Amino acid sequence: MRVIDATKLIPESIPVLVVGAGPVGLSLAIELRLHGIEVVVIDQDLDIVDEHPKGRSNDLRTLEHYRRWGVSDELRKWAWQPPNPKQQLVITESLVQRPLGAYPLLYGRDVEESKDLAAEPSLSVPQPITTLVLQNRAIALGASIFRGWKAISVQQDEKRVVVELQSPGGDIRWVASDYTVGCDGPGSLIRNAAGIKQKGIDPIGKTLSYVVRSEGHRISDMTSSPAHSSLGMLLVLNSRVSSIISIPGEENWGYSIMVPNGDNLSEDEALSIGQDILGVNARLEIVSRSSYRVFTRVSTSYQTRRLFIAGDASHLCPPTGGYNMNVGISDAVNLGWKLAAVLNGWGGQRLLQTYDIERRPVGERVSQSAMDNAHSLRRVAEVFKELPSLETTSSEEERFQRGQRAYKMSYPEWNNIGVALDQRYDTSPVIINDDWECAPYDGTKLWPHASPGHRAPHLWFPDSSPLLDHFGKEFTLLDVGAVEENVQNILAAARHVGMPLKRLQLSASLARTKYPAELTIIRPDQYIAWQGSQCDEPGLMIDKIRGA
Repeated sequence: MRVIDATKLIPESIPVLVVGAGPVGLSLAIELRLHGIEVVVIDQDLDIVDEHPKGRSNDLRTLEHYRRWGVSDELRKWAWQPPNPKQQLVITESLVQRPLGAYPLLYGRDVEESKDLAAEPSLSVPQPITTLVLQNRAIALGASIFRGWKAISVQQDEKRVVVELQSPGGDIRWVASDYTVGCDGPGSLIRNAAGIKQKGIDPIGKTLSYVVRSEGHRISDMTSSPAHSSLGMLLVLNSRVSSIISIPGEENWGYSIMVPNGDNLSEDEALSIGQDILGVNARLEIVSRSSYRVFTRVSTSYQTRRLFIAGDASHLCPPTGGYNMNVGISDAVNLGWKLAAVLNGWGGQRLLQTYDIERRPVGERVSQSAMDNAHSLRRVAEVFKELPSLETTSSEEERFQRGQRAYKMSYPEWNNIGVALDQRYDTSPVIINDDWECAPYDGTKLWPHASPGHRAPHLWFPDSSPLLDHFGKEFTLLDVGAVEENVQNILAAARHVGMPLKRLQLSASLARTKYPAELTIIRPDQYIAWQGSQCDEPGLMIDKIRGA
């Protein structure tokens, strides 16, 4: 789908150049435009690529960004919507059989479940749709997007970055920018130009992924029974094969198989496995295929002077848990407001250094979580290969317990609220912790109380609007019955250095269940920078949180 005129001239200079127009690069463009920063995004693909399905999972934190950007309603129109909105993990021995049972899927997709956690439920939508919606929003906000342009070389000095570009017609053009950000994937030119190395866990195997069409067995028909009514994710487990099933369309469905590194399957072998998953010896047709190595890579730095990286360019992990795109979008949000603060004159240069300090530990932690999920699913497959098939006379309880065993063994794969909403910046130099304490990190749970270095907890206002909608575009000073003099001292310190700070007053009856302090300062990325009842040196505090 070609949506941008790739023949228009690219400017010679721009404050921020983004290389890569996937969801992460477009998210960065949106964030920069919301802060008034001119941005150019280039991508070597003329069209938004719509091939093998990937990146469907959009978690609760990502939906907070989509809501702020005004695109969540549009994306929800394209999202997976089962008859029962609860959305659970359905486990079955084959697609044609009655499922073993439905088990809790704590991804935040259930409207009721998510109400206490965030403003909107999470959703599952094809990545090409996400990319198109984000691209249209970036353009509407004034971002310039050039498809078909390829970055050839990169040079930087103390004052600027110069990137050599090749147009769709083969012409060469140079663009100068204050900052360049590589959202250009695993083989990132920007990362290599910045001299950034990577480390991680070596491959434990290779996953082969197929989308197929089964003659006489439409996936929409096979998942239309009452037992599938809350279908959010589908896992097939039997003595021959196990796989999480993707459902790209009414007829097509997908499965993935891990094999040793270097191994491949013939088409006949791949189709035979598909028939085992289907549960009958029906004719299958391969619609698309893909493969990836099961490993992790995290860059040793996310920045070299004026060059930054985000998304797959900075971290890569298996798709178990659906983390990588979501983490990349939060990379973009973290970096976007900081670049804007520096370019707008009130952010200190130290602020840009905290992008790596805050986001790289998140990339490492989440990549490890994804790898742990891959190991647990492999253990489940090994255990179920040794189990005999259930008898047709097996009771519903026996069937449910069979699925429950697999569910417990792979629990973090299906329960990732902490991974999504509890990405912490405890050690950041622009976060003031003082003596506030919190529970240890747990990727399956959320610490629900306000703490410096944590995302600001969600609240509902009496008019049914979420707290998120009331935050300022820049910093917010949350006032819960604070002494007026203390409030004014902080506001004056912010005005003195030009740091935008909006005062938001809340009643104690509304806020105190999650916000223990009278005053809380919340950053543009909805993270808590400081909290307390008063500040003896507000000027020093403001300077610290703005990176001066």
